[in-house]
Amino acid sequence: MKSTIANLSTRAPKPKSKAALPATASVRGMGAWLAIVRTYQQCSETLSDGIKPLGLKLAQHDVMMNLLLSPTLTQQQLAERSFVTKSHMSAVLMEMAERGWVSREESEQDKRSKVITLTPDGLALAQQAWAIQAEVVKVMMGDLSNAQIKDIQDFSLKAHKALALHRALVKE
Repeated sequence: MKSTIANLSTRAPKPKSKAALPATASVRGMGAWLAIVRTYQQCSETLSDGIKPLGLKLAQHDVMMNLLLSPTLTQQQLAERSFVTKSHMSAVLMEMAERGWVSREESEQDKRSKVITLTPDGLALAQQAWAIQAEVVKVMMGDLSNAQIKDIQDFSLKAHKALALHRALVKE
């Protein structure tokens, strides 16, 4: 097998000129950015695997975690706080209501708004999902010191603000 690979490489045409790297390949921090994206993807997949036996999808989990932190939110508030797109939020909430995990009631302040709360079954399920999420975070943080975790949090908040500002400027 090794000789076949060697023969193929000797027969392959050699490029006439070395291709220039795209400008982004030399951007300061590109490796760090890739590490962050890969970590986020791995975290999402690990969490998804963990909550799947509960019958939960990531979008539903996200809604539940937000409702654990703030037990009564409008659909609009949930859309702003979660990773679920505004256009998908209605479908997610409808399915969760059909499963008996959330209730959707008319807001007393604004009759056009729906107030979302966890049902007792939804709360029990959310608490199970919270424990799974806590374990994923524990594994992810490993043996990092509190100072290292704080540095990661500080960096992430700073990067978030910078990206939000950039996005706002680009939209103008």
